[in-house]
Amino acid sequence: MPAFGRRRTIRQIITVSVVAAAAIVVILLVLILEGVLVLPSNSPAPVTIDSVQLQIHQGTTANGLTWFGPSIINYTTAESYPVQVAPGGSWEVDWAFQNFDNHYHNITQVLPQSPFTLGGTTPGLPYQVGPDADQCTLTITVQAPSTAGTTYSLVTVVVYAGSVS
Repeated sequence: MPAFGRRRTIRQIITVSVVAAAAIVVILLVLILEGVLVLPSNSPAPVTIDSVQLQIHQGTTANGLTWFGPSIINYTTAESYPVQVAPGGSWEVDWAFQNFDNHYHNITQVLPQSPFTLGGTTPGLPYQVGPDADQCTLTITVQAPSTAGTTYSLVTVVVYAGSVS
């Protein structure tokens, strides 16, 4: 076979190969865009928290009321739970309260139960709450464990408050 014929055959093979490869790429893109073909994710499965319970350790007023209202507060579906965070990531729990006592009190410590840890609070601790103060808020940042794909049905966060001397 002459060299010209071989070049023509090689050129035809290359052209057909390029057209076939382009067609395969277009088909794959269409399948991905339509959701038929799903590419694997490189990100790990999130940590899921179904609900949070604040346990407030506090004293009582002369009238027998607790200083800051209920000693147990449950955050559930009404407060946008469950939440999902990246393994080792964090989320915030906002506690809105008031001081029913006519004395100063300090929120001294916030402890999420293991395997969760405290990422911080706003305002920082100790947080002094004035007599009869209303519209108080403590934002608690809770750090999730780094185990990917784990679901926790209840995360308990303990808040300690004391009197100011």
